[in-house]
Amino acid sequence: MFHFVCFRLFSEPKAVQMVEPLFLEERRRLILEELKQKGRVSVGELSTSLNVSTVTIRQDLRTLETEGLLKRTHGGAVEKQSQDGQSEPELSFDIRRNKQTDEKDILGRAAATLIETGSAIALDASTTVCSVIPYIGHLDSLTIVTNNLMVTEALLNNLRVEVLLPGGRLRRDAYSIIGNPDSLPDINLNIGFVSAWGISAEAGLTEVSEDEMKMKRALLSRCLTKVLIVDSTKWGQVAPYTYASPHDMDIIITTSRAAKGLIKQVKHQDIRIIDI
Repeated sequence: MFHFVCFRLFSEPKAVQMVEPLFLEERRRLILEELKQKGRVSVGELSTSLNVSTVTIRQDLRTLETEGLLKRTHGGAVEKQSQDGQSEPELSFDIRRNKQTDEKDILGRAAATLIETGSAIALDASTTVCSVIPYIGHLDSLTIVTNNLMVTEALLNNLRVEVLLPGGRLRRDAYSIIGNPDSLPDINLNIGFVSAWGISAEAGLTEVSEDEMKMKRALLSRCLTKVLIVDSTKWGQVAPYTYASPHDMDIIITTSRAAKGLIKQVKHQDIRIIDI
């Protein structure tokens, strides 16, 4: 009996194969995907499927509710319903950059062809604009003004590129610096690249975050050529804050998946639309 008890004590833990917990952002992305599929989620089921404690799941749900991404209920959460039916809450950077990845890559490659060696450019804090970075590493003597910390990280070891940042505060979920657009370098920029949460003929180029809206306006005000990069899902969408009219843009880059009727509504003789 003694040997049997020892065998149980020392061997049983080895038989338990624990799955390594997911990173926080990945875990919360999976929670939102589950919620989108089912319409509601429970703390107990999420705890089991994601291999974390119920305390951790409740903290995740509290955070996601604070961000406006769901509504907590007793024992779980349900989908957050938009009051006006026009817009949805903004997702965190890590979640957004995994959406429409194929389109973003195509858009980034096309946008990069507009940048010349020695240019001074602006890049906003969107995941779409981040897709430009892999295609400009070969260019010399670039100056980039941005509030996008992912751009900064990607170019950290590229000594041929000078990166200028504004002052302000960290917006953690967006990997951006916000709050003080007046601190952007007061220089003339050859070309600026921005994206939008939504674009429509009526509301223009819109964003969920008021702080990001103000930063985009400030960036564009320094640019001689203004370029909007948007994937097909952004057309016809409206968020609370407008930062520009489509007619303020010199170039709009989008993909062939975008609704032709919506593109036609914003066409103007002074706008060049690149429909890839």
